[in-house]
Formats: sequence, structure tokens, C-alpha cells
Amino acid sequence: MIIWRPMIAGDLDQVLEIANVLHPNYPERIEIFADKLAFDPEGCKIAETSASDMVGYVFSHLWQKGLPPLLDCELGRAPAHADCLHLHDIALLPKARGQGGPEEFLGLMENLARKRRLAWLTLVAIKGQAAYWQAKGFSPVRPDSLLQDRLDSYGDGVTYMVKTIP
Repeated sequence: MIIWRPMIAGDLDQVLEIANVLHPNYPERIEIFADKLAFDPEGCKIAETSASDMVGYVFSHLWQKGLPPLLDCELGRAPAHADCLHLHDIALLPKARGQGGPEEFLGLMENLARKRRLAWLTLVAIKGQAAYWQAKGFSPVRPDSLLQDRLDSYGDGVTYMVKTIP
């Protein structure tokens, strides 16, 4: 069983280790992880087993639909027209899969979005993952030039996706 708990600064070294294993083609520096945690601590979670073994994490934060943050860049200030909860980085080690972690995590994020009166969850699906996220209720967005410029920081084959919060 996966348990989601709030992330703390002391988790970041282990988060970076998991990120380097699961997302080697999408590297981010530990300073960027620290920036995301400071920017929106309520949206940052750690996945653990019942034995307190860290098996994953998520970074999410208030943002503006259609303008995902650039990869490996500090967030700065919240956009003036923030209207979504952006799921920036989601990672679960293989040993954690099949235990309901993503479903529970999405429920937590939808509740956080509702609490903040936000209309959408957004994410950038990395190469090969768009179908997975579509099955979770996200829809791909055809990028305009501004969105494409932002997606280019992630490399080829990524898809910007949106889920309306009911």
C-alpha cells in the first residue's frame, strides 16, 4: 500500500535519486526541486510504503493553463492569471506500481484544486505516456507557438494535457 505524505526539504536528496533513475532524459537540479517545494509545499508529496520506504514523489503547483513552466527552471512568482494545478513531476519506482498510488495521488490533487477553486489539472506527458494519462481523464492539447516553445524545453515527443475538475 502506498501512503502519500507532505514532502520536506530533507527528502530532496532521495527525490533527486529517484528522478535520476526514472527521468534521466528530463533532468532537473536539486535547486529546482527546492524551488518547487518552497513555491507550493502543499502540492509536493512523497510516496512511501507502509515501512516508510520512499518509492516516489510528486511536485505540483498553482499555475496558468496553457503555459507550463520550462524544464529545469525556477518558477519565480505565480502567474497573474493562475487557474490550474500543474502536475510538474510525478515519479513512482517500479516496485510501487500496481498499488493504487496514481489514483490516490490524482484524488489528492483534484481535492487540492477544488479547495483552491481551480478548474483544471495540467501536465506535460513525457514521451510514450500520453495514452496513460488519457486513461486517467486527461486530454491532449494541440500546441500553439507559445505552448510549443515551452514544450521544447522538455525535448521531443512530449504532450501537454489538461483534465477538467468536475
